[in-house]
Amino acid sequence: MPDPKLFRAARLAQRVCLGLALIGVLIGLMPVVGVHFGAAPSISIRASLPYLITALLCSISLLLSQSERTGVAIIYAGRASNLLVLCGAAAILFFSRTGEGAHWAAGFSLGFMALALVVVLLDRNNRLLNRVVDVLVCGLCFLCLLLLSDAVFAGFALFGRVSSPSAGAVLACLVALTIAVALRQSEHGVFSIFLGVGVGSRLARIFAPILIALPFVWVTADEWLKSLSIARHWNAVLEAAAGVTVAVSILLFFTWRISGMENQIHDLVLRDEATRLYNFRGFQMLAEHALRLAQRASVPFSVLYVDLENLAEIHTELGPNVAASALAEAGEILRATFRESDIKGRIGADAFAVAGQFDRTGISVAALRLEAATAARSARSSRPIPLKLSMGHVTTSDMNAPENLRELLERAGQVRNRQESLLRETTLVN
Repeated sequence: MPDPKLFRAARLAQRVCLGLALIGVLIGLMPVVGVHFGAAPSISIRASLPYLITALLCSISLLLSQSERTGVAIIYAGRASNLLVLCGAAAILFFSRTGEGAHWAAGFSLGFMALALVVVLLDRNNRLLNRVVDVLVCGLCFLCLLLLSDAVFAGFALFGRVSSPSAGAVLACLVALTIAVALRQSEHGVFSIFLGVGVGSRLARIFAPILIALPFVWVTADEWLKSLSIARHWNAVLEAAAGVTVAVSILLFFTWRISGMENQIHDLVLRDEATRLYNFRGFQMLAEHALRLAQRASVPFSVLYVDLENLAEIHTELGPNVAASALAEAGEILRATFRESDIKGRIGADAFAVAGQFDRTGISVAALRLEAATAARSARSSRPIPLKLSMGHVTTSDMNAPENLRELLERAGQVRNRQESLLRETTLVN
């Protein structure tokens, strides 16, 4: 269950990272027009140009996929940008094989090719692809830790070497885009643990920065004490990045398990075991919240009361197992008939309720659809006693009136009782 505030903050942070990536592209392209910061860069613009262009294309693709608009033009523009991103990755692959560039070219080539794949595969409704993106994002984060550690250690002259200006611009683009895709994947991937509201998510947010910083602090202090030894620092960088990766992986594993157990407890508390719908407590909590939102937005809100009339007869004639099967079947019909956003619950032994943003016409049509679905299911069933549902529904009449969920449920139950009384009277007259 994501925290809405963290979710919005993650969306804002994505836009900030994309903006920083675009600034990095502009700074990296300035040598093309003869603008240099300080001394001329030791790495040619030809060496960094494929990375910068790919970073620009990835930023555009992420911005288009994050757009709230869903028009045809946006869809086709997003597909075209994804195709160009793949072309940029292919160009980098060819470029890296030519042997041009400095020693950092292999790491950047691998990083931008993985970044291009992540950008193309993001937000796919496929569980396997989502797991592949999780692995690629984790690999990108590890690679960025290596390259960023290399630049930071060299920037502080701890090991007697300074990175080049051109490499800095490319590195800034790679790091900013990696953070952006990691934040995007946190909406539905393994990194979503950091945006949750449970205990596991809070532990992840608390310990992740500590576990990331601790190995680098240790390595820096260790190398500082060994400053008399002027050895290459790459082994230290690899050691620190690997330590962070292992520590965060352990953290993710345990917090993911804790979050899973919390979700199971949540289901046990708020779900009805027989029907997999919300129980009365869960229905009341969610429906009251939805009712308040509807009243605040001045939109109609309806409650449908459903009674499984012949459950006692099925239990008496066919036994408890068949009665439990009838309850499960009623839950399946309700889930299949109504929208995912509608709140469906079992609020009594044989009573159900559905709440959502319906007007009078909409809830009437939904009730007829439920009746037709029940009749169709009963016609296909081999059970000698078919399901028999009776319904009553109400809609908020005056949005300024302080109506609450209990009053709406009582009114819906009264409507259902009146309809049943009228039906029995009509049957007796005939």
